[in-house]
Amino acid sequence: MAMAIMIALGVVLHRFEALLPLPSPWIKLGLANLMTLVALVYLGFKEAVIVTLLRVILGSILGGTFLGPTFFLSIVGGLVSILVMGICYKKSKRYLSLVGISILGAYAHTLATSACVYFFLIPEVSFLALLPFFFSLALITGTLTGSIANSLTRQMQQIKMS
Repeated sequence: MAMAIMIALGVVLHRFEALLPLPSPWIKLGLANLMTLVALVYLGFKEAVIVTLLRVILGSILGGTFLGPTFFLSIVGGLVSILVMGICYKKSKRYLSLVGISILGAYAHTLATSACVYFFLIPEVSFLALLPFFFSLALITGTLTGSIANSLTRQMQQIKMS
């Protein structure tokens, strides 16, 4: 049941982000990744991968982008991101908060999607000049998402203890 709720909330956040005016189709706030982080902490790595896959698939079906370029960028970015976050959470959770893990996930997502855009959609060297901008945004969005995840998991822990 908890996984279903996380998937549903992830889909809602995924669709909410699509409504926000952003300067590029490749730029997202990463709010849907919040559910991936929570799933990673409370359910485990395999379940967080499932939450990521299903929120991207269902969100893209609802948004009409299923099997389009945006879908493939989201799925690749999401999978690379959860892989990096899963490794970091397992190996470094004593040293990294969810903010740090989220930032690393945001960087991984940005690098993976930028590589896909460069190699498959816009094979222009000038596209690479945008990477510092994209990575700056990843730092901001990863910090925001990780901060919310830290707060949310603390609140969930307090509820669980009472």
